[in-house]
Amino acid sequence: MDRRAELITRERAYSPSRWARDFEASLSRQAELGVRLRERHAPQRIRYGTGPLEGINLFVPEGQGPWPLMAFLHGGYWQELDAAATDFLAAPWLARGWAFASLDYPLAPEAGIEAMVAACRQAIATLRREAGALGLDGCFHLGGHSAGAQLALMSCLGQGRLTDIAGLWLISGIYDLRPLVGTYIDAPLGLDDGRAERLSPLCQELRGLPPVTLAHGELDPPAFRAQGEALYERARAAGVAAELCPLPGCDHFDILERLEAQSCRADS
Repeated sequence: MDRRAELITRERAYSPSRWARDFEASLSRQAELGVRLRERHAPQRIRYGTGPLEGINLFVPEGQGPWPLMAFLHGGYWQELDAAATDFLAAPWLARGWAFASLDYPLAPEAGIEAMVAACRQAIATLRREAGALGLDGCFHLGGHSAGAQLALMSCLGQGRLTDIAGLWLISGIYDLRPLVGTYIDAPLGLDDGRAERLSPLCQELRGLPPVTLAHGELDPPAFRAQGEALYERARAAGVAAELCPLPGCDHFDILERLEAQSCRADS
């Protein structure tokens, strides 16, 4: 296979929209669900930095609390979407007496992935520092979808890692960035082989992670499913409590509407 053909093959393998049934309809539907939720249950907007995308949409249940928290990072290949895209996910957590935080973070090309990881850590530190005033009980879980899953996981790895996370909830994530180097996906990211390796959870020491729940859809790109399965095996080998949850009949985008069965296992 020549270089151009190999590049096209990689680009297709790591383009979830090409494998999904109707990703635009899924994103539109989820955005509308978020609008409806915010209308009936308005979140608090909390700033954790000075940038326009350094804020948190925090949903808390009605009543006194304090409540455990799921903090969640949206996808969009580190260059698209915002916290509002995952606000709709708050509904099942609120119903079970959990707070839910949708995290914004700076996007490429204005920010590198390293800065996004630092922003996630800063957001969690802000929520931790203000937990009492916000009605949070200190039990923090962290999750993410697609690129957001990579950011959530990298926030708990390496120097400066978050050490006070009770569990990770990772949905259809990408955990090895090396195949993205040189693709159109990489254009706003500016990765090289060294940075891609340093930013790939599958290239890091996983020992010491909190319990990890990994979910992916039956119709996720095979490359994404393979990475999730590889992460599950490596996490188990490193002594990390890990669960793999393949979900039948859903793709990389509509999986977010099929998560209620997995979403609140931590409270059982």
